Amino acid sequence: MSLHLNPEYDKLLPRMSEEEFIELKHSIETEGQHYPIIVNENLEVLDGHHRFRACTELGIEPDFEVKQFDDKLLEKKFVIEANLRRRHLNNFQLVELAVPLLEIEKAIAKQQNKNNKTQLNPQQEETHPYDETENAFSEPKFKIKPAESVAKKAGVSTRTLERGKKILEKASEDDKQKLREGKTSISKIYQEIVNEEKPPQPVQETAVKVDTELDLHNKAELLTLLERLLNGELYCPHCGNTMLECNKCHKTLKQLLKTNSTKTDEDPPYEDTTFWTS
Repeated sequence: MSLHLNPEYDKLLPRMSEEEFIELKHSIETEGQHYPIIVNENLEVLDGHHRFRACTELGIEPDFEVKQFDDKLLEKKFVIEANLRRRHLNNFQLVELAVPLLEIEKAIAKQQNKNNKTQLNPQQEETHPYDETENAFSEPKFKIKPAESVAKKAGVSTRTLERGKKILEKASEDDKQKLREGKTSISKIYQEIVNEEKPPQPVQETAVKVDTELDLHNKAELLTLLERLLNGELYCPHCGNTMLECNKCHKTLKQLLKTNSTKTDEDPPYEDTTFWTS
């Protein structure tokens, strides 16, 4: 059996640009392979996918080392973390690796919790750090939230990880590719998704105010008051000033009288016709 790629692992990892891959091939061709490719017992490539491709295209037998793992979850975790440490990736590419790593961390913790519960005897169970209502099939408890731990490993904020996770679930492949190429930002695509998910706002109809009996009475009283002002029947007993004004809009009665003479029956009534000051 010869070295070969595992399609599941290969799909997880971001591709090098064409320029970067050409440089890698040139380096291996002229200087040799500096680091061995890491493979599992089945000779599936775990770390060094691009080195493997470069050696294959150059017709060079690659150097490799075999690494063993107790289970597939730990093996898959190694594949992701090895690339998180080495590759120069943008934030979205880091999130693409971090999201499956988050699920792996949860699965490993859950399995460990199940094993711990199986190994405990009744006396130990009394002092076990897990809540006594928790069972082997419930969600494991963490001292640190899994998202925080994985975000730290990926070198991004928890907020960026959560937003990127939503983008992976909701965004189009075209938008994801733009993010991989650095042609747009996580915050921009995330906001577009959030805006699309908002329910449409109902159209609010403007209510047409209908004059009540009190409105009509107040309007008539105001017109009478304005007429008395015009006739010089209203004035301040202290100074004789007849320029009274509204205590709300501060328009004088004469200004209101002038305005009223240009209004039609369809115009709305005055907002306040009750309180007046000199």
